[in-house]
Amino acid sequence: MGEKTAEIQPILRALLVLEALNQRSPMALASLHEATALPKPTLVRLLDTLIAGGYVQRVSRKAGYALGARVLQLSGGFRYADKVVEAARPFLTTLTARHKWPVAVATFERDAMVVRVGTRRESPYSTDPDYVGQRLPMLVAALGRAYLAFCPDDERETILTLLRASKTRANALARDEKAVARLIAGIRMRGYASTAPVRGDPAMGLAVPIMQGERVVAAITMRYLGSVMSEEEAARRYLAPMRAAAEAIAAGLGE
Repeated sequence: MGEKTAEIQPILRALLVLEALNQRSPMALASLHEATALPKPTLVRLLDTLIAGGYVQRVSRKAGYALGARVLQLSGGFRYADKVVEAARPFLTTLTARHKWPVAVATFERDAMVVRVGTRRESPYSTDPDYVGQRLPMLVAALGRAYLAFCPDDERETILTLLRASKTRANALARDEKAVARLIAGIRMRGYASTAPVRGDPAMGLAVPIMQGERVVAAITMRYLGSVMSEEEAARRYLAPMRAAAEAIAAGLGE
């Protein structure tokens, strides 16, 4: 029995590390030590093994470690995004039924926001194409800006590091650190994010984060026509019901 337990312990410890990184990623070695209570030499050996297997990646000396793409294979047919969709759907439908404008929820994936569910077809005012499944740039879309502004500082810095290395034009702003700092500060002060103006697009987005503790699990946006109302008017009318919907969605996700 003791021999079997000794064989199982490294597996359980590795899973403990993956669970900790799933809660907050990336994490420095010291933070992982605090979260798992595992000795640092043991953690280093486990992390080296998980990196070799593709389950963990080392982001940088300062940022520490993050989950690798191979962890997706551990979830089988279940995706957290599916859970977000199911929790969000009734509240999005209610928002559009009451206020007529289309709303959508997106989750963060690698370096962009991916729209998971929306009410474009339920809104009489929608001018957008079907964005479900589309990747939206973090510093242009209201959804991405809301996520960046309210996610933990270390996660934000990791995302911005990825965006700075990108050659995509939509990510160019990430290299202007002062401009990004002003943008984030303004969003946090107002409590919501708005879309960067896009030539030829008459719709604007108003977005707020869906929070679980200090973690942003998704963001919700309402799309309205800039020719119909100003950003200030849209916020006055819709910010409160959007925040209420975000809180209700988060509650539906559980812990």
